[in-house]
Amino acid sequence: MVTLVRVRVLRARSANKNEKLTERTVLFQHGQAENNVNQRYDIRDPYLTAEGERQCLTLPERFRAASHGVAPTLVATSPLKRTIQTALLGFPGPVAVVALPQLQETSALPCDTGSDVATLRADPMLKPTATATATATATATAAAAPPAPIDFAECERHPDWTGKKGLWAPDPDVLVERARFVRHWLRQRPEEHIVCVLHGGFLPYLTGEWNGRGGFPGTGWANTEFRTYAWVGDAESLEETEESKKHRTHGKPLGMTELNQFLSSHG
Repeated sequence: MVTLVRVRVLRARSANKNEKLTERTVLFQHGQAENNVNQRYDIRDPYLTAEGERQCLTLPERFRAASHGVAPTLVATSPLKRTIQTALLGFPGPVAVVALPQLQETSALPCDTGSDVATLRADPMLKPTATATATATATATAAAAPPAPIDFAECERHPDWTGKKGLWAPDPDVLVERARFVRHWLRQRPEEHIVCVLHGGFLPYLTGEWNGRGGFPGTGWANTEFRTYAWVGDAESLEETEESKKHRTHGKPLGMTELNQFLSSHG
């Protein structure tokens, strides 16, 4: 039984070659981070813990089994440090990694506030080469090809993305629109198999479980849990597959971190 991981894969090929591509989306949550331990929400843009790194190092094998050997052709990640680390550790090798600021977490807490691009580029903890050595034994791809650099172009187009105002405000209506943008962005990408690494607070918005109004949003996600979604017709909306539902923990409540983020954005 597949457990642990928040991932995303698009357009998995049908077994029948005469059928058109069936679009699939696996949304993937980052590994345990410093803010997930002892409610340290005051840490600015925290890193993964040692346990979080360990979780991520198991991803290559787990993802390969879950995707039936289909490798991602693009990794879209939130530009926060913990999600970038998860993307690099979980998906090493030559696959392109795009940092998409619209995938950042919902609240304006220090732990959910990102760092500027210059800081991220200079951080030795976020270098693809630093993670390639750690994961070389986990996947043959990492050993066979050098890792691709992280593409921060989308962040550079929005230099205010760390400001938590305007398009980035922790406001329910703004978050609904941000989720709609991400779904459109993902649906329009030319790559066939996309992995999307993000956060527990923003996931219910992206999946459509939560529209910014009413009670608590959907179910909680464990660190590195994954769920697979299909695009519904031509609409830019997602529906979890029956196979995915069988493998997830039903009715899991929001974790302490996600609950705090929810209350911070909807106080």
